[in-house]
Amino acid sequence: MLATLEPNELDLTPPPEIVALLNKRAHKLRMLPAVAVEALELAKNPECTISEFATFVERDVKLATDMLKIANSALYCPTTPILNLHRAVVRLGFRECQYLIMTASVSSLMNRLPLDQEWIREVHSRHSFNTALLAIHMNRIFHFGFQGEEFTAGLMHDFGRLLIALVAPERFKEIDPMDFDESPETLVREHALLGTDHCRLGAWYATQQKLPAPLPTVILHHHQPELAEQSQKLTTLIAVADHMANHLQRHEESAGYNPDSNPFWPALADHADATVEKHFHELVPAMMEVTQRDAASLMKS
Repeated sequence: MLATLEPNELDLTPPPEIVALLNKRAHKLRMLPAVAVEALELAKNPECTISEFATFVERDVKLATDMLKIANSALYCPTTPILNLHRAVVRLGFRECQYLIMTASVSSLMNRLPLDQEWIREVHSRHSFNTALLAIHMNRIFHFGFQGEEFTAGLMHDFGRLLIALVAPERFKEIDPMDFDESPETLVREHALLGTDHCRLGAWYATQQKLPAPLPTVILHHHQPELAEQSQKLTTLIAVADHMANHLQRHEESAGYNPDSNPFWPALADHADATVEKHFHELVPAMMEVTQRDAASLMKS
């Protein structure tokens, strides 16, 4: 059982040998490039103009290009192409663009991690995109009020699994069989074999990389959202989406998924629009099917 404190109040530091391996294999890799960090701060300034923000982000050509790819993807489904960052900010708003920056940065990092086995990256990416897209669809359908953070959180929730693959490639299948048949014993097994687990390791790394809240909290508590003292609604949303995405990963289709088996939905339903919450069971199959299609599209872009 994880402690109920938030990431910045916990000592999540993994064993020294894990830290040493991360420093060796990922010391040059930053979740957020310098321009992204400064852009996020700039967006908080109420006097910042759209032109100033877009011009600043465009200093990092890779970041700007990745942001435009995502803004024109199935995630946002623009009716007309978004050709530049100025239009992206106008269309999406500052808050959503902040999470667009983080999504683009994290996606780029995931693709650059020097993994020994590429299949892990592909499986992880599919699951991450499925979780993120399911969170997007539920946010829109049930009116939870998030503005981009749900996609970034879904994309990031299992980042610790990639870190385990990075530091323990020879033991990865033993530590994490990636069968997506998760139980309360999952984290116990990981901790026994590694001295930490993917939630704690991912939250520690995200905190070290100064990833803004609420992302470290979601990473830490997505298996036990009831323990998140802050950002509990977002953490619970990701837990619900993760449970659905696990089914898609195991069966590659929505058929056979029983919404009643999702242990996190009752807590999330308390935050849902009452007029549509009762239709959750009816809406789940279509959400899962659209998610699979959109995830495949995003992974190709």
